[in-house]
Amino acid sequence: MSLFLNDDRAVTEPYTDLPALGLVAIGVLLFSYMVLSAYSSYEAKTYYADRKDDLRTMAVAIAADTSVACSGMSWVLEAQKLDNLSVRTDVFQGYGCPGEQVAAGIEGGIFAWSGGRHGDGTRSASYRLPVAIKLNDALCVPGTLTVTASGGSG
Repeated sequence: MSLFLNDDRAVTEPYTDLPALGLVAIGVLLFSYMVLSAYSSYEAKTYYADRKDDLRTMAVAIAADTSVACSGMSWVLEAQKLDNLSVRTDVFQGYGCPGEQVAAGIEGGIFAWSGGRHGDGTRSASYRLPVAIKLNDALCVPGTLTVTASGGSG
């Protein structure tokens, strides 16, 4: 029994515990970071998945709207009407949820138009829809309509 009480080999034991505690703390911090980044990525993807159908409906409605589309033809946008689009910021005010800003961008070849207001919210989602753009009576070019909704409570 005297050998057990007089043994000095375990004197450095508190100092060997500190690196082990440091490694455990680093492991817990890394695990917490991974969980937080996975959750934020999941949250962003579920927001877009929730909004995707609404954005598609808005894009189809804008493509058929008489303020930008040719009369009698949906999904064919008229260049003369699109030229006035950048002046009017209230053209897409009726689309989207309350408190949400809706903007549309139309690109076709070398031509580009944009309208609406971009919100200052942290969340935004976009949907792209193929359309045709009628430049004049003889020329139509393929293009895309991109609808972006931002702000609001989501």
